[in-house]
Amino acid sequence: MARSPTTMTGIPLNDNLVPLSAVAMVGASQADWEPSRAELARVDQWLATAMASGSQTALRILNDHLHSTSADAWLGYGRIVLQRGYPSLAAAVLERALAHQPTSVALRYWFSLASWQAGDAANAEAGLRRLLADNTTDARAAMLLGQVLRGQGKLNAAAGGLAERVEAVLGNTQGVLDWAQFMRECQRQDLAAELCEREQARGNADPRLSALMGTLAQELGRFESARKHYLDAIAHGIDQNLWFVLASLASIERYRDRQHPDFALFESGIRNPALSPRARAGVLFALGKAFDDIGDFASAAGAWREANELMRPLGSWSRGTWQAFVAARIASAPMPVSRAVARDSVPIFVVGLPRTGTTLVAELLGRHPDIRNRGELPTLAYLAERLAGLDATQRAAAVDDAAAIYLAHLRRDDAPTPCYIDKNPLNFRYLDTIAALFPDARVIYCRRQARDTALSIWSQSFAHDDYGFAGDFHDIAAMATGCGELMAHWQRSLSIPIITIDYEQVAADPATTIAQLIAQLGLTPFDPAQADHGSTSVITSASQWQARQPIHQRSVERWRNYVDYLPELIELFPE
Repeated sequence: MARSPTTMTGIPLNDNLVPLSAVAMVGASQADWEPSRAELARVDQWLATAMASGSQTALRILNDHLHSTSADAWLGYGRIVLQRGYPSLAAAVLERALAHQPTSVALRYWFSLASWQAGDAANAEAGLRRLLADNTTDARAAMLLGQVLRGQGKLNAAAGGLAERVEAVLGNTQGVLDWAQFMRECQRQDLAAELCEREQARGNADPRLSALMGTLAQELGRFESARKHYLDAIAHGIDQNLWFVLASLASIERYRDRQHPDFALFESGIRNPALSPRARAGVLFALGKAFDDIGDFASAAGAWREANELMRPLGSWSRGTWQAFVAARIASAPMPVSRAVARDSVPIFVVGLPRTGTTLVAELLGRHPDIRNRGELPTLAYLAERLAGLDATQRAAAVDDAAAIYLAHLRRDDAPTPCYIDKNPLNFRYLDTIAALFPDARVIYCRRQARDTALSIWSQSFAHDDYGFAGDFHDIAAMATGCGELMAHWQRSLSIPIITIDYEQVAADPATTIAQLIAQLGLTPFDPAQADHGSTSVITSASQWQARQPIHQRSVERWRNYVDYLPELIELFPE
């Protein structure tokens, strides 16, 4: 079997970059089917035979047992085996079943699912395309084909395939939401918005559609449209414990005075007794941002402090765990270098603490005709952690596959370009993995004045567990210290170029700074000021609104506004 770009020696992957066993359980739970205890016992006995005597012997036994039974019996065995975490065996069972029942739609679907989870993306894709050719409105098969394509980095094909079959979900609100969210994850916010608009045109006033359309418009830089959708969602009773629309409202404009109607919305939200602590914190972050906009720094600090007090018990970030991680990374042995060094594109990694200008730098560089900005990718961290879990021999055999997997997710299936940006700031944790997988890579390290960085992190709501340090100034200080130690270590020990750039320098003279950076990257000269500030590119980070505005210096030495209200800035972050 040809090796798929979604498998790596010792590291099974799927399109969401999570272990296959988790996906097997998700896939198995999608249908209304529960095996009996007797069925589970028979399958476990059969699996024991497979382990002891080999899969071919076990398959012959199963074939004799189920030869004249229905497709449902075969399907039941295959699905239990898949649920047990043996996708290759499940695919073999279902393939044998198809020899008896070749027209069974259910068998064909589950065989494709098992093949995909077993790492045979090509067979899964071929089977799903045949199935959809016979039944173009099979929504489940269409979504699975999208997942298979996305797992190979074919994001446009994945989202486009669903867009061609939207009739399969129109009229089904949850189906529309799921498909639109999938398209969004494929960076096709335009297709997701079109799907939601078509559903609304049918008369569907579900507030979740409005909330999602607000998010899509915001990520596309259509802020007036986003505001309209968010207000529609609120007016139609959106569940604010699941959809943080008030926090989103605050993130898409700069408030001028206390009379703006959003202040009343935020204060009403805080008084809502039905809000969860996380949702209430989101509203408090929004109110703090609004107070900061109008210069009421005391009220802003108070709202943010209350928000972070609500958020801290909800996270699991540990200062001690982080310090141990940094020490282990510094002490780790060098990784073997990938042998696949001849490539037609160069990855550029923009790293640093969050809120140090990584989004701004990536957005400005992404306007260069030879660079495509992919935003914040989760791929590198997943690969680095899985490689670290292998022994030295396995790791040496796996680096080429890891590089191929990453490049598939970086390049995708749009027009090729010489350079691609991954601006996940926390990739600074894994620069040794970058150097091993891509000896020709470039790293841009973004820095910012420590007190401004700390204030900006502390005043921002982050959803991901990796950012659990954001709500406590002591944790932010520990994170910053670890970042500095790691970057100093990488600069001493790695051969890949690491270019350092300061936020204040970009804010003061963006044209000159970016021109110098482009020259250091070895690219043709280009003035980013010639490009439209309202770029149609997708931005999904917390800085999506700021990155689309004309560059200013209001955030330089912003910490001085908070000296009287946040003494931790002085105590923990010396100049």
